[in-house]
Amino acid sequence: MSTVDGSLGDESKNIKDHERYFPKKESMRDSSFQYPVRIGEEYNVNILDMSRNGDSGVTRIRGLITFVSGTKPDDRVKIKIIKIGRGYARGQLIAYLDS
Repeated sequence: MSTVDGSLGDESKNIKDHERYFPKKESMRDSSFQYPVRIGEEYNVNILDMSRNGDSGVTRIRGLITFVSGTKPDDRVKIKIIKIGRGYARGQLIAYLDS
């Protein structure tokens, strides 16, 4: 909306102030963000807990929560990363390791 003199008035100032105080969020899909695991990599892990649904064991790989079907807490297993989602990964059970 323009003023009598044709200027934009305070609207452009408000937009600039908003961008200054609320910068655009960078998504996890930006090229600068890298997950600590990759699809196809294998890891030896300890299962720490169960998922809320109770259908998967939960572990952390370099801080990333990883779900592994067919496991339970205190299992030591070898897994392969099959999926990476927003803030989590899913691993496939390859083998149980000796306790």
